[in-house]
Amino acid sequence: MKKSTVLIATLAALLIISGTAMKSSMGLESGSIKVAVLGAETAPDLADIQAYLAPFSDFVVVDTFDVSASTPSLSTLLDYDAVLVFSDYACADAIALGDVLADYVDVGGGVVLATFAWYGSTFGLEGRIMTTDYSPLERIGGSLYANATLDWYDSGHPIMEGVSAVKGYYRDNVGLTAGAALVANWSDGYPFVATKGQVVGVSLFPVERAGDPEEWTGDVPTLVHNALLWSVPDTVLELTPDTGIAATTIVGSGGFAANSIITITWDGTPVPTVPQQITTDAYGNFTAIITVPTQNDPGTHVINATDEYGRSAEITFTVVDMTGPQGEQGEQGDTGPAGATGATG
Repeated sequence: MKKSTVLIATLAALLIISGTAMKSSMGLESGSIKVAVLGAETAPDLADIQAYLAPFSDFVVVDTFDVSASTPSLSTLLDYDAVLVFSDYACADAIALGDVLADYVDVGGGVVLATFAWYGSTFGLEGRIMTTDYSPLERIGGSLYANATLDWYDSGHPIMEGVSAVKGYYRDNVGLTAGAALVANWSDGYPFVATKGQVVGVSLFPVERAGDPEEWTGDVPTLVHNALLWSVPDTVLELTPDTGIAATTIVGSGGFAANSIITITWDGTPVPTVPQQITTDAYGNFTAIITVPTQNDPGTHVINATDEYGRSAEITFTVVDMTGPQGEQGEQGDTGPAGATGATG
């Protein structure tokens, strides 16, 4: 029996998706993540971080912004899946930067805060991102200028995968905010890595200056990479309902790259869409109607949505068998009366 199923995939606001508690690698394909390094720092030091992040295959883009010169807008930040933020000099507008970062988190962006974000009003970060609603760490005193090494850490946490040794000198004097999850400690007992929602706090100055004995050593590039990757919201496609027949409406939600072309497949085969080309908006949202005119046998089928960077989500949809079981054959009917004899008979 031929069936035609209509799919309406509506991607909800990223804020809804960010409420998903489980973090996984689904949808984070090689070369699919765009990140930015926001530092109140010199161009060579920004380039240093860019250089050690660029080799990671997860990252298709690693851009840098000097936030001591200007503050990026929300529309600029929305070009990226996650950002690393730190300071060495005063920000152009520490309050405005903190506010726009909070706005970015609200719509699904990932943020990694690093030293000297908690320095205080001179060189630190301010605004809403530094409140306990967002930041997993809070300033409790002047910054620490003393060597320490990685001590306790959650070896099962994705941020610590491949991280076993770190030494740091430039650190912030911080404590955990309410509701934050501790991921790692320094050997002197201060928090090193913590998370809250999509925000990661790393109490370590992330720049490596060659020849400076006080700069970090160890697995810092891996740690920063992992923190950025972890902060990116999962891509999710939800179907409501997930069972139906022809003309069933399916509502989906998830997080895709902004301004990206979306391809939707049914059991691995691309399907025609209205509009013909689906492009996400600045928040990664899209709406499309997809008609599947092929033979759809009753049972489970896989719907997949993939953006042009390889970020994808899939879920199963069950087509209901509407034919029903075949009934038993009825009894043979009575034989009718014989017909009249013809003229030639």
